[in-house]
Amino acid sequence: MASLRNLAIGLAHLIGWTNIAAATDHYRSHPADGLGACQTE
Repeated sequence: MASLRNLAIGLAHLIGWTNIAAATDHYRSHPADGLGACQTE
């Protein structure tokens, strides 16, 4: 579980989040945004 959390934190940093708590709260409230962030084109 810790490795999945670290992966999510790394992805949040790559996307541009600097406040991990804010990113976690955002994606907890808007899970579709998290799925969209994982998609590649």
